[in-house]
Amino acid sequence: MNNKAVVVLYGHLEAYPPTLNALAELSTMFDQVVTLSRPMPGTKVEYGENIQLRSSGAAMTSRQQEALPLPKRLGLFYNFVKDLRQLVQTERPSLVLLYDPLALLAYSWAQRGSWPKHKVWYHNHDVLEPVQKQFSLGWWARRAEQKIFPQLDIFSLPSQERKAYFPMDLFKGDYFFLPNQPAVSFYRQFFDIKKSDSTWRVIFQGSIGEGHGIEELLELMPAKIKGRPLHLVLKGWIREGYKAKLMAIIQQKGLEHNVSFVGFTPYIELPKLTASCHIGIAIFTKSDIMNKTLGTASNKIYEYAAVGLPILYFDNHHFKSYLGQYDWAVPTDLSKPSLLSALERIAENFDELSASAQNAFLKKLNFEEHFKQVRKYFGKNVNKPVSAA
Repeated sequence: MNNKAVVVLYGHLEAYPPTLNALAELSTMFDQVVTLSRPMPGTKVEYGENIQLRSSGAAMTSRQQEALPLPKRLGLFYNFVKDLRQLVQTERPSLVLLYDPLALLAYSWAQRGSWPKHKVWYHNHDVLEPVQKQFSLGWWARRAEQKIFPQLDIFSLPSQERKAYFPMDLFKGDYFFLPNQPAVSFYRQFFDIKKSDSTWRVIFQGSIGEGHGIEELLELMPAKIKGRPLHLVLKGWIREGYKAKLMAIIQQKGLEHNVSFVGFTPYIELPKLTASCHIGIAIFTKSDIMNKTLGTASNKIYEYAAVGLPILYFDNHHFKSYLGQYDWAVPTDLSKPSLLSALERIAENFDELSASAQNAFLKKLNFEEHFKQVRKYFGKNVNKPVSAA
């Protein structure tokens, strides 16, 4: 067994920014960190010298992978399982970190026969809905979670509420709460980006779809807040059907010059764009498991704060319980009067709220602050005998 960590994600690392932060921290704790993931075109993350990237299968976007026929999607996963087994057998790491349910499923299928001893850490980014199509990969992944929990040495979540969706009664290891918050080490280089003083740039970053107040904001436009017009920046993936819906509103209201669609870009380019804006949209109105447990699990909330953006959030009990304590987090019920009032409140106090947001990020709402507990754990346990997987 070597002082190595193997990090596994059935997706691409850039799709999960907290994973990038963890890699940076792990690279200072282990002699070598080796990742296995699905490759995606158009990425350019800079990794530490002792981080080795291994990919499985051909590079494609998540949308392209979803569009593949079922046999080809299953073939990709089968090859991923083989690649994972070979990687663990070759590297003989002291830690295997599984970063999503499909990575956990691949691991459970790979560990047949002779298998090196190591610690197993499962960090779940997104909870699977209880109802999955029978015999789908999601269905198998939920079954694998139930079986593997007694074997886990470490389990972590970005949301405390999500513990209820896992078999914690079967878990005998160490649990860590790791909110999805950005790293000071990465974001400090974007603190002095110049902002426009002619418009209020309002940004939504992430997967662009319904339930984020985007349509309501468009219906409000063109509006002037404290004498300055709004400009909406939409950054991230968007399905053609939803884009067509938004374009119909934009064209009807003559907002072609007031809205920008940025599309997907490498994560390293995101903070500069975010920092050029004034207000972040952190609105989630859907009621599935993921959306109703996002108070500490939505990295965009804290990425906005990191570069001094006050935010708009949905005025319900869950989000208010986490964000209500911050003056830079302003609630709205998405009615026109509520949206206008929230925007005017931010505009009237922008400099103070911006400074407050960034100060909260630097003091406690950052990845390094929460990862201290993990550092302490590995400082005590990394060189001790480990359990067999």
